[in-house]
Amino acid sequence: MEDNNHQFIDNAAKLLAPNSVVIAHSLGCLFALSLAQKYPNKVARLILISPYFVQAQAAKIFQIQTISNLIFRFVSKDKIAKNLHPDGQKNLSVGYAMDSLHRVSVAKHISEYMHRISLPQQRVSQTALLNELGSKVEIIVGEKDPIVTTISPNIPVHIIAGAGHNPHVTHVEAVYDYLTPVLTKYISTTVQLSDV
Repeated sequence: MEDNNHQFIDNAAKLLAPNSVVIAHSLGCLFALSLAQKYPNKVARLILISPYFVQAQAAKIFQIQTISNLIFRFVSKDKIAKNLHPDGQKNLSVGYAMDSLHRVSVAKHISEYMHRISLPQQRVSQTALLNELGSKVEIIVGEKDPIVTTISPNIPVHIIAGAGHNPHVTHVEAVYDYLTPVLTKYISTTVQLSDV
């Protein structure tokens, strides 16, 4: 699994222009932080949405790899989808995710990661990396899924009222309203730097 992570990060770096903004959610924050650490010239800014390692851990049943694998494969897609978005699978993003999740290989990989990210040393190392890269990072979290781990006070944290772990899915406009000036500022700064 570790080799796949490195390969994914190396391939992602090839797709990025220098000084890119990388936006990641939950488990994706693991890859985004590793990408920024390994390729600092490629990542000017990290916007992390609900980074799993600073929020409450998943329920115990998801931390046991065999059980979580079975849950992802056999629990009703509707039941899982309703936990992600009030519209369940009618939300296109959630519907697509549910279709992917019921593929055996996807369920297996997700359950492996759910187990791995629950390990205390994994959470500690990711939080340390977050603090190390803090000058490049902003965090967005939902009010109902707050940060429970101490992080650097220099890292800006934006809280989306009424949202849970998936604010970019459930509160699209609020996330858009926050990101627009952030990205506009970044784009204008990048243009000025490239003109020099």
